[in-house]
Amino acid sequence: MPHTILVVEDDHLNMKLMRSILALGHYQILEAGEAETGLELAARHHPDLILMDIQLPGLDGLSATRRLKQTPELANIPVIALTGLAMDGDRENALAAGCDDYISKPINTRTFLASISERLAPVEASPAPPAAEPSTTVTGPGRSKILVVDDDPMNVKLISAILSKDDYAIVTAYGGEEALRRTRAENPDLILLDVMMPVMDGYQVTREVKGDPATAGIPIIMVTALNGTEDKVRGLESGADEFLTKPVNRAELLARVKSMLRLKQYRDQLMLRTCSEQAFAHPATPAPISKAASHRQKVLLVEDNAKDLRLLSGQLAEQPYDVVVAADGEAALQHALAGGIDLLLLDIFLPGIDGFDVCQQLKASAETRDIQVVLITCLNDLDGKIKGMELGADDYLIKPVDGRELTARIKALLAKKSYLDQLHSHYEQALSSAISDGLTGLYNHAYFKKFLGLELKRSLRQNYPTSLLMLDLDNFKSLNDRFGHPAGDRVLQDMARIIKDGIREVDLAARYGGEEFAVVLPYADTDGAMIVAERILEAVRAYRPEGDLAGRVEGITVSIGLATCPADNDQADNLIKTADRLLYKAKASGKNCIAAVEHQHRLQAV
Repeated sequence: MPHTILVVEDDHLNMKLMRSILALGHYQILEAGEAETGLELAARHHPDLILMDIQLPGLDGLSATRRLKQTPELANIPVIALTGLAMDGDRENALAAGCDDYISKPINTRTFLASISERLAPVEASPAPPAAEPSTTVTGPGRSKILVVDDDPMNVKLISAILSKDDYAIVTAYGGEEALRRTRAENPDLILLDVMMPVMDGYQVTREVKGDPATAGIPIIMVTALNGTEDKVRGLESGADEFLTKPVNRAELLARVKSMLRLKQYRDQLMLRTCSEQAFAHPATPAPISKAASHRQKVLLVEDNAKDLRLLSGQLAEQPYDVVVAADGEAALQHALAGGIDLLLLDIFLPGIDGFDVCQQLKASAETRDIQVVLITCLNDLDGKIKGMELGADDYLIKPVDGRELTARIKALLAKKSYLDQLHSHYEQALSSAISDGLTGLYNHAYFKKFLGLELKRSLRQNYPTSLLMLDLDNFKSLNDRFGHPAGDRVLQDMARIIKDGIREVDLAARYGGEEFAVVLPYADTDGAMIVAERILEAVRAYRPEGDLAGRVEGITVSIGLATCPADNDQADNLIKTADRLLYKAKASGKNCIAAVEHQHRLQAV
């Protein structure tokens, strides 16, 4: 009789993958989409092993494992934890909860069965009965929604299986007209779109999506078997943001998807901040968002080969942007750090510092990370392409580069850079407007509340989490009393800088009042917000004032309350009250620490 394995997994595509692999090992399979059902099946059937997803709706996998191990008749069943997050400490947490082993997603199909068999006593194998098709599950909060469009169901299944392992919510369509209906109904964060489809092809779908103001901001990646330059140029000119060629490589697909989702977040935040500002100035006026740059953009061409330099320079002649050149990586970094560069065309093989190192240094610096980087090489090397994207490169081209494709890709990336610049610009403009705090340069109390209300509505509509940090300087009154209000003001200004340095471009920092600050973290759940809070907490601990306060003011700390929508509350005023209540809990716990609803055990007083 074959071993029986219980799989507790809420993602139906992950479940289907594991079912297929386990069937190869001739295992009997039990399936549950959530922990409570899994515990019932375990008690009823006493499986030989349990594969337990950590992230489950309702009761999570680790809590279910603890309950299982506390039940005498079930305690000896081996449990292997499964997770797609693979965060630091996950393995230790899983083992501490009673799990016997730990496997990270995406599952390595070559070693998965071996890991299973190690936990099972050998028995005579027999074929497992046919498994039933899984039912569709509801997608969890916080997942980016991706629409996969292809008239071939096998291609849809293949791409969906790849993406589901990275915890994306998948919506499917099998033709152009259905894709348009799905786009309007589902409002996806990204569309993966086949080109060659009957009735309405991908080019026409792209023009329709980009021509509708309600959907124009959704990035589109065209995925097709067509590999000609003419097809790529036509796709990019129709409004597509990216172009991938079948057969799709998993690593390249995931890298492109992550890049496009970041672009979507920037676009959404730009629109939201513009709407917030318009509400203060001209409430009835719609917020204008433009792809056009406010200045003549500049492209830096980095190439040490004279022939390639002449060819690329000729292709970029008479374009609506300036082109400057550099012959090596060191010169490229100097140009970029001097400012004014919007995009780099960067040869990989350069004397001294190569293109990969240049890209890595640019993307690691706050001053240059928004510069768009296109790596160019003579090698059609997939590993090099993936390495470049992992380092943060925005695109990758193979020599000889077709001039039309080059200019089309540059046009798309310069539009992306314009969005990033507008995000910066909106913040800079706020410094001298009625929505900013005059002392710290952060947004003020009124603007923060308006923004938070809009952000929470959008996060609930699009099903992603938003977290709120409320921060208060500890013992600030005694600092003011001892050194005077001018010294206190300087410390507040430094705190504002520390907070800004510790958050992303899409986050919003505000002075809530007095020595209290607020930070809105779109797309961040409690765990992600805790990381940001810990970073700010450590930066404040390390802070030492300069000037006449140097050596006189030490030990400045901050207490932080953390609340998340929708987990803790989904109304702006109530979320503020929750975070404020937790802030004072942190104060009562000794100050210099963080308090959050789901992390009371992580209070960090020192």
